[in-house]
Amino acid sequence: MSADIVKQLKGTRSDVEAAATTIKLKFKEFSKGIGINDASFPLRYELSVLRQLCVALKDNLHQHDDLYCDIAATVVPHVEPYEEKPSLWEAHLTSLRYIHRELCQEKSLTECQKMYGLVRSQPCRLQGEADYKFYLDIHLTHFNGIHLQMQKETLPIAATDQLYYALEAMGVLFDTMRQRKVAKNAALLVQLNDALFSKRGKAFLMYLSALPPESTTKMYDPLLKLLSCSWATPSSELTTQFTEYLGLVLALMQIDMFSIEAPLEHQLALKLLRICLDLYKDVSPQNYSIQLLYYYVKLLYVREATADFKRTYIDLCKKFVYFFEHKGATHAKEQWFMDLLVCFQRLQMLLHQSSNKPPLDIFWQQLEGDDSPEVYTAHFQLLHGCLGLTVNVVRSPLGTSCSNEACKSIRRHCLLSFGMCALEAYVNWQPTTEQKSDKAPYKPLLGILGYTLDVAKSMKCLGPSAMELDKLVRLLALVAEKVACPEQMSLVLAFLEPLQHLRPLITSQKMLSVLLRIYKASVHCKSSDMANRLQSTYLAAQTNPSRLRSQLFVHYHNANNTEKCVYEWHESSPMPNPLTPAQKKQLYDVDLLAVLHFQSARPVPLLQSLLRCRHNDYHLVLLARKMRTDSEVVRQCEELRSQLQSTALKQPLSRMQQLAIGHTSISVLLEALEAQKTKFSIKETAENSLEELIVKNNLLELNIKREHRLVELATSAIAGFAAFFERADQEPLGCDDTPIDWEALIDDAVAAAMALSTMGYMAQADEAWLLILRIGQMLDERFTYLRALTHFLGQDHLNSNQQLQLSEEVDRAQELLDDLWPQLQNGWFFKRQHTIVMLCLCHMAGYYARQDCLCHAQLLLLQAEELRAQFDERVGKSDIVQITIQTVRFRLDYRRKTRCSSLPRRPLPLRHLDTLVDSVRNYCTVSSVDLGALQLLLADLVRESTECAANRLTAPFAFYGTTLNLVLQSGMALRTIEVLISWLWMNLQNEYLDQAQSKLRLLDHLLAIKPLSRTLVEQTSAKYIPAIAAKEDLKANAMSELTSNMLLMQLVEPIKKQNQLDVATLKSLPMHEPIPTSHQLQRYVSKQGMPPHLRDSMQLQCFYFIVGCLHARLNFLKRETDQLDDFYVGAGNWLQEDPVRTATLGSMLIVHELYHINYLRFRKKNKEALSYAEAALKSVPQTAEINYSFNLMVQIKTARFELHLAFNTSPEDKRRKGVVEGTTKAKSSARKTPRFKIYTELELRPPIGCSNSSSSSSKSGNENTPPSDHVDLNACQTIEISDDDAASVSASTPAPSQLKRSQSVPAKATKTRSARIGSQLKVPEIIELDDTMEAAPSCS
Repeated sequence: MSADIVKQLKGTRSDVEAAATTIKLKFKEFSKGIGINDASFPLRYELSVLRQLCVALKDNLHQHDDLYCDIAATVVPHVEPYEEKPSLWEAHLTSLRYIHRELCQEKSLTECQKMYGLVRSQPCRLQGEADYKFYLDIHLTHFNGIHLQMQKETLPIAATDQLYYALEAMGVLFDTMRQRKVAKNAALLVQLNDALFSKRGKAFLMYLSALPPESTTKMYDPLLKLLSCSWATPSSELTTQFTEYLGLVLALMQIDMFSIEAPLEHQLALKLLRICLDLYKDVSPQNYSIQLLYYYVKLLYVREATADFKRTYIDLCKKFVYFFEHKGATHAKEQWFMDLLVCFQRLQMLLHQSSNKPPLDIFWQQLEGDDSPEVYTAHFQLLHGCLGLTVNVVRSPLGTSCSNEACKSIRRHCLLSFGMCALEAYVNWQPTTEQKSDKAPYKPLLGILGYTLDVAKSMKCLGPSAMELDKLVRLLALVAEKVACPEQMSLVLAFLEPLQHLRPLITSQKMLSVLLRIYKASVHCKSSDMANRLQSTYLAAQTNPSRLRSQLFVHYHNANNTEKCVYEWHESSPMPNPLTPAQKKQLYDVDLLAVLHFQSARPVPLLQSLLRCRHNDYHLVLLARKMRTDSEVVRQCEELRSQLQSTALKQPLSRMQQLAIGHTSISVLLEALEAQKTKFSIKETAENSLEELIVKNNLLELNIKREHRLVELATSAIAGFAAFFERADQEPLGCDDTPIDWEALIDDAVAAAMALSTMGYMAQADEAWLLILRIGQMLDERFTYLRALTHFLGQDHLNSNQQLQLSEEVDRAQELLDDLWPQLQNGWFFKRQHTIVMLCLCHMAGYYARQDCLCHAQLLLLQAEELRAQFDERVGKSDIVQITIQTVRFRLDYRRKTRCSSLPRRPLPLRHLDTLVDSVRNYCTVSSVDLGALQLLLADLVRESTECAANRLTAPFAFYGTTLNLVLQSGMALRTIEVLISWLWMNLQNEYLDQAQSKLRLLDHLLAIKPLSRTLVEQTSAKYIPAIAAKEDLKANAMSELTSNMLLMQLVEPIKKQNQLDVATLKSLPMHEPIPTSHQLQRYVSKQGMPPHLRDSMQLQCFYFIVGCLHARLNFLKRETDQLDDFYVGAGNWLQEDPVRTATLGSMLIVHELYHINYLRFRKKNKEALSYAEAALKSVPQTAEINYSFNLMVQIKTARFELHLAFNTSPEDKRRKGVVEGTTKAKSSARKTPRFKIYTELELRPPIGCSNSSSSSSKSGNENTPPSDHVDLNACQTIEISDDDAASVSASTPAPSQLKRSQSVPAKATKTRSARIGSQLKVPEIIELDDTMEAAPSCS
């Protein structure tokens, strides 16, 4: 070929066209025989053109591909092989292959198809044995190139025809090779496996199987015919070609599996195996292995169930195992044997990966049934045998290559594949319940699992993104999910330790999936400890605290999971999570809170486990709250508290330390409160045996000093909580900080507040409840807020130092109550919350009553009653709500100043108190807050009932014994003092001097002034019985004179009808020796005489002063008046020292003033008494009971009367005029108007028939007063006084503002009373007035 043509082919398009024209003309000349030197010249010329085209294609970068294809189409049809020079034809095919390969690109696909069409149009001419390679390369290149472009979607669907053409062309080539007996099957297999079969991926084989059988059969049939020719592969090459045949078998098996419609006899893999059986019939090792492989594949291809399938498969597996055991030792190092193992491994992968897809699904279905454990045992033994021989595999072309450069071991991948196949088979197995307990299948499976995971630990290519690792983890999760018996659980236990080594390679999400299934499977563990360890692993892997908390609730709901906490189990788990210190702390915190808050009955071992694993002191104090009875824990709390107190002296405590000191103080406080409790019958609290009770029950240590430690603990706790609360939001909590248990803080703060309230230390209790109110408001803890507010609603007067706007809080509470009370019946709330709401309504009614909003108060009480009636557990029972409602109603009537005539008459205070006594006697506990509320209510009832009874001169109510029994059993000194003071007051009113003296001794003991002596108490008890008998035989002569004088003066000063007792006889009663100097009355009112432990508390100072007042009254009744002058002077100075302290005394200040006035009258200091009485009357608070004002008015009137008698009559006339004027006034009092009216409980009683016993004196009104429908025996009725008396009173002392004039007593009743008085005044002689009268602070 000329140089010009060569240059033109590399030039422009016009140059290429010119060259194409020249070449075309040249071959026309060749066809005519022109220019041919020999027969090979056209072929050589064509070869030179093709070579130049190859060069031009490369140099011009495919610019003129269409012209080059036209040139090739011009020259190729004109040439034939030249027999004398085969190399020319080989060069011709080489050039064609090159041109086609260059054109088989995305930008020249059209020219590629044109070029391939040119090749196909020419006959397949194989001049030499190697020429088939060129044709096969062209066909395979075209097939793969078109397939690739179709995958990229750069060709239309119609291009699929090119694939059909390529397959058909390959079939033509194979037929040509068979016809020409080209013995190149070995090389052919290698080339086909590389480009079309075994080295191609699953997706390509699937695509190949999806091509129409009309086209694929034209390739497969000629190929199999060619391979079946024994002459095509020399026997010497069979051993070396064994690998290629196995690779082709694997590829054809995959094609068969995808072509499920093909009948069994048309399965390509079986055809090839039959061919191999014939080819290798003289090669014994390979022949037997091919036979086993053939029958195995044939079983896989079974399309319908057969009766003897299981037995056949078991026998085949045993033959395989036998073959591997006996041939493995001999041929294990030979390549064909290694290739056989790798082939079988890939075959198993195909089998197990398609277990749920046809046609292999029928195979797996037939393994199920009655004998499935046996057949699966054989299957696992087969895989175990293969696994044992695979350790000898070094290399194999059939092995899958690892993409990781660090991993070059085919052996490890084969071992891992066998293990995963076994796991896949086990997962797909569906045994019955009886079959699950068969241990035979698990034995080989355990060996496989151990091999597999040991290999996995050593593989360098396994990583988070490795598919093999993902599959292994998935299979292990399914194995755990399948567990239904201890035998199956043994598989899970076997892979725990190896899986832990792989854990760094597994993503957290996948690992959590495995742990979840292990968690569920752990219930089948034979060992409960192992089950807890496995469950803890899953729980500790939870990173979401909310989800972890809910899972812990479920975990601890099982009683078998309460020996140790999850945190401690996790520490000993075979698969511990790699937790950071922060994650460990979070796990412990959530575990702790789950146990503390959601375990109703917390087992001690569980709490001790948490205690062992605690991270900080806050954990200790939280746990100590639930381990109050554990002395060791309490000791640790005491040590921690002491340590924190020592730290506080050196540096300020952190907020968490403040919180810890608060909780530890509560732990120590509750332990101390529990330790001081005792138990005895309420019968032992009889009034005459109180001192014996103290001694008998080892209560000699019960006093204020001992209680001071408890108060310090409670106040220290509140101070710690307050300090923490103030700083709670100043420093944000870090992610590593323990979450604050606000519920525990509230509970302990409530415990401290209740302890202070129950013990009676109200100032400290107010501070505690105020803090709780603020916390409840901030946290929106509605019930906590209402409970704290209820404390303040029940108080008559708030502490002025407290920053509490009660009216604003009441408005807020009303909104909460409006929202809450309609929901109480929904079942969402606890009984204690019901109680809190109803008690708040009751005490809010009391609050509105004090604000003179009586209608609102009554409505709130009705609301509480209606709400209570909605709960069946409260109906018909005397619960705390019912008692509180009755108490509030008692207070409404007791403190009411006026009575509205339009309202119906209601039961009056004494009747209310009788009802309350019955209710308390029948008390029933409904919720956990009831008893604490009852104790506080009883303390108030003792005080209020005492005041009511004392001012009405009735017998004391039965609250003393009940309340005293409660407080003594609880070891509460101050509350015991309160009860004894009230009881002492009633003793003095009734003039029970022995009992009063006993109360004083008890009070001195409780105030830690003079402890009781055990010997002295026993001696006093022995003397007390004859003293009582002697008291009954006292003469009444001395008392008769006093009684007559008092009856004459009853219009002026009504007093208690008292036992007739001679003053001289008082000295004969069994009293203790005279009071020593240290116990004189002056000690009650002087700072030097006051014990040091009482000086720091205003409340204790007030109690001590009240005891002094009552002691002074006792001395007055005993006529031991030597110290009274100094005492009352000191008392006046004491009252002036601190007005706030004086105001704290309340109504007892009025009682003290009445006692003082009475004493002044006794000393005939009437002017001074009158002055004190008038000043006291002006200072009576509006909230005080009205009888106090009446009693002061009586004292004023009596003092004036006595003053008048003292200055205007001689001693002789005094006796006569006293009788005459008394009679005259009594007669004229019914006639004169206008009249001044005061209130008294009963109408005037006649002096005759007055009982000597104090118990019957309260009934005298019932016995001597005519029955009337309009007379209430408990009511304050009017007593009419003459105009002169009224004028004398009103002239100097105006009537209190709360007193209003009422209607006159009917004339008939007045006349009756006057007649009685007149008859009584008819005495044979004038009785001299005795100045030893007692002015009782009441009117009757």
